[in-house]
Amino acid sequence: MAGDPGTGNAKAQDGLERDPVALREQLEHGLRSMGFAQTPASAHGLFTGCLVADPGADVDALVRSLGEALPLTEGAGDRFGKTVEAIRRALLAQLYDVELGFGPLLPEDEAIEAQAQALSEWVDGFIAGLGQTPRLGKLKPSAEASEILRDFAEIARIELEPDDDEENAAAFEELNEYVRVGVLLIADELAPDDPKRIPMQ
Repeated sequence: MAGDPGTGNAKAQDGLERDPVALREQLEHGLRSMGFAQTPASAHGLFTGCLVADPGADVDALVRSLGEALPLTEGAGDRFGKTVEAIRRALLAQLYDVELGFGPLLPEDEAIEAQAQALSEWVDGFIAGLGQTPRLGKLKPSAEASEILRDFAEIARIELEPDDDEENAAAFEELNEYVRVGVLLIADELAPDDPKRIPMQ
């Protein structure tokens, strides 16, 4: 007997959530097919900021945060929506369960300069997503969170020193970890008091 196609799609989506390389590739393809200008890093940062501000943001809200879509192919919207749903589910799990290892979606096998550029784009997207999404309970960032966001704005303008790969790699790892931990701190601060308001599915 043939398997349920819906079940197969669900399993494929679950696999995508656990594979950051495949997720990044599919996000890049989806952004192009929808006519969006964002890079995978900036889009992932944008989605993260939206969900930190409001964990209840749905796929439509996340897609709208990217701006006006200009789909290049028929069916691009449905396919892109499934990719965004996989990202949404993965982010909600990672942001509110530290054991799942949240981190910016960055290229892993590229030169350190390309990774640093992607981190800059990611942080810029995060700030935009957090700023444009109404927060649950209209919560305002604390002094600590505000300082982290100011640091993020500086990281968004990062420029590595040329011809110093070892120092650049160390600086990038430090900044990437700072961003990772900073986002988790802000997410924890702005999280709703009732955990049931964080939709994990």
